[in-house]
Amino acid sequence: MSDPPPAPFTALYLAAGLSSRFGFRVKCLQEVGRSGETLLELSVRQLLPHGVGDLVLVVSTGTYDAIHSVVGDVFLGLPVSYVFQVTPEYRKKPLGTVHALLAAEEVLSRPFLVLNGDTLYGEAALAPVCAHLTRQSGRGGDGGAGTGNDQGGVSGEGAAEACMPGYPLKDVLPRAGQVNRAIIEVGDGGQLDAIVEQYNIAMADVESGKYSGQELTSMNIFAFPLPVVAFARRKFEAWLAAHATEEVAEYILSTMLNDLRGETGIGTRVVPVGSAVPLELTNPDDLAYVKNNLQLVGL
Repeated sequence: MSDPPPAPFTALYLAAGLSSRFGFRVKCLQEVGRSGETLLELSVRQLLPHGVGDLVLVVSTGTYDAIHSVVGDVFLGLPVSYVFQVTPEYRKKPLGTVHALLAAEEVLSRPFLVLNGDTLYGEAALAPVCAHLTRQSGRGGDGGAGTGNDQGGVSGEGAAEACMPGYPLKDVLPRAGQVNRAIIEVGDGGQLDAIVEQYNIAMADVESGKYSGQELTSMNIFAFPLPVVAFARRKFEAWLAAHATEEVAEYILSTMLNDLRGETGIGTRVVPVGSAVPLELTNPDDLAYVKNNLQLVGL
């Protein structure tokens, strides 16, 4: 008797940004595949064997038309929903990745995977994280046996669990320039103890000894049970009330994760991915590198 198919989950792609460093092009639509496939198509194709059931694309007024013209309402056999991340007029930057997640709160109905639209994460990261998600989905629509409450938490035996891959820092730094990376501290049982965003890290920081390069880092890919959405709403509204007039401050998923376990009982399991290397479009020079190194993500 064959094994049953994996329980479906939702893939939530963050694709609202138009990067100035990338010439204000929509990065997920860049044709990086050997046959001209877009980055988004390659990413979704890697999810198909792992039980993805539908796609939700977080877009903006600046990216929607281009993305919808390519993706449509059904993509590779999967239904597609579009939600808009709207940046207030007084802001110089969007409000962050928690705000992007919350743009989708009305359409999320089961455990979900958050991914950047400009990154290929590879089989080594996707396989264990998606397996975690399908186990969560198989336990019920909310991803766990816990019961949500009006504080955005869960209670009860068998509460849901989040999951994320951890990449060695040395493998996720650009060949030139600087990036922000969230450094992960892992405790007993592979559970996340802390995650702290570090800004403007370069390969020179590893070469100088400031970082060992073996620190585990986040690449903004997270598997979440559904009760996390209510928690995110509560935390974001509290953050926004405290930063109401700020133009550039952001509330990001890595910051939110620091409070998740203590306030809700939802832990976050960190899955090391060894020497796996994701491919990310940050600067224009990355386009050729991604095209020529698809084997690094199993393509």
